[in-house]
Amino acid sequence: MSYRVYDTPAIVVCRWPYSEANFRYLLYTRDLGRIHAQAQAVRKVGSKLQPALQIGSESTLSLVCGKSGWRVVGAASQQNFLLTISDRGRGVVDRFLRLLTYLVPDQQTDEKLYRIISAGLQAIVSSQDPTQFKVNERLLVLRSLVQLGYAPSPEAQELTPFIHGDDYSEKIISAFQPFSTRAAIQINKSLKTIQL
Repeated sequence: MSYRVYDTPAIVVCRWPYSEANFRYLLYTRDLGRIHAQAQAVRKVGSKLQPALQIGSESTLSLVCGKSGWRVVGAASQQNFLLTISDRGRGVVDRFLRLLTYLVPDQQTDEKLYRIISAGLQAIVSSQDPTQFKVNERLLVLRSLVQLGYAPSPEAQELTPFIHGDDYSEKIISAFQPFSTRAAIQINKSLKTIQL
């Protein structure tokens, strides 16, 4: 029996050992949403899949869905958000990936949310100024929450110009910075609402 192969960009959110040489993964994909998948023999030395399946990697994955669920059958690494950043920035990326495990429902496709997340993580990694990590993080989390349906309260009208889109250019970040604390208040309210 042949299975359909799905090729999609994906972010590796977390992983855990499964069987002797396998890993199970939580992946956030552009075309399939959040899925759990396994990769066989990935823990063996010389595994071709291993570099593209590190936590924090954004890769193009080939996936099939069989009786036992999703399996990774091919992978091409694009970048790893955790390996190309300072310790302080790594903490920001790691914190967002942990939040992602709770925010996004399984297999709910949302290409716009994927673009928001991918571009936001790239902006954090590319930031030349470590003091901007927190501002980038707040904009990323705010936009992710809005895209998932957790809009800021009506009193936070000043955030409206920033909540849509996936542009994290220096101009946008500079304009957003004065509202960063206000955004943090709205983020905390939303997370409290969904009990995170």
